[in-house]
Amino acid sequence: MRTVELEASLVCFLEPDLVHAHFKDHRLVEPSDVQHMFDAIAEGRDGRKVLLMVSVGEGTTMSNEARAYASSEESNRYIAADAIIVRDFGHQLAANVFVRHHKPARPIQMFGEATAAQEWLNTQRVLITP
Repeated sequence: MRTVELEASLVCFLEPDLVHAHFKDHRLVEPSDVQHMFDAIAEGRDGRKVLLMVSVGEGTTMSNEARAYASSEESNRYIAADAIIVRDFGHQLAANVFVRHHKPARPIQMFGEATAAQEWLNTQRVLITP
């Protein structure tokens, strides 16, 4: 497992096609933070898409612009499917805004734990198999 530490996040390559991005505690995630995460993924995968599990630390939120960028057409160059780990009701509401308002053009699900998120992502491997 390889981990890339960025200013706002940790990007862990759990498997060649499976990445866990964790945004650190007490952050307001901005579009540049999302771009740095995408850059780390692209570098680690030579431009191939990944299955992405996302979690956020305590007190961390994403700006509306960061959510819009994370769900943009450009983001689909990096990510085949997202599994968002939600830790509490407030985080679930924010994740719902991401899913329902920004409507990423890829499969996306929310989970209460990493194990279930990873199991679901494994069912999405067909999206990245050449």
